[in-house]
Amino acid sequence: MKFAEANLSIVLPGSWLTLPLDDPPTLERQIASVVKRRIGRDDRLARLRRDAKEQLRGMAAAAAAAGAFRVALSLEILPGVPFPAAMVLDYSDWPPTAPGSPVPADDTEQRLRLAFPGAELLSLDSGLAVRRAFASTIRAGEETTNDVKIQYWLVTPDDDKLLHIVVDAPMASDTELYTQLFDAIVDSVRFSGIAVAAS
Repeated sequence: MKFAEANLSIVLPGSWLTLPLDDPPTLERQIASVVKRRIGRDDRLARLRRDAKEQLRGMAAAAAAAGAFRVALSLEILPGVPFPAAMVLDYSDWPPTAPGSPVPADDTEQRLRLAFPGAELLSLDSGLAVRRAFASTIRAGEETTNDVKIQYWLVTPDDDKLLHIVVDAPMASDTELYTQLFDAIVDSVRFSGIAVAAS
């Protein structure tokens, strides 16, 4: 049985658009609702609404094709305070370890360290995880902006698959601050007790 949207909860601060990729009717309602709220109903904005829907559908289709089951897009961190960020969630198999490395099946912490060398080990309320974070600079014409990318791999209840969360926070100026924020968000993940199967 696929471990899907209904089997996982996560607390997102502020205002976020959550797109459940494994439920097409709900996905379409979510897209229509947010576009209507953010752009309005003015007939002169019909083309803008149509373009926004198509962009969201395209992004959702690309994420689903890559194996994701959920996408969350931040709209505001506080009312009136824009906060551009995205989170994409998927399930993945454990990566292979280096040849000759013993893989201790009963030692999850060591297994994570071997599978993700150099990643930071996290002990979350939902269990063990690892994190990698890095900042880069994006150039658009003459303008440049910072971009923070963070990846998390959380051990799922049956210890056989990993929940993979990819965070992209363009215009983030402080990698450590953003990492702390998303650590707290990822720490809110809760699983129900259904077996996991990677997409």
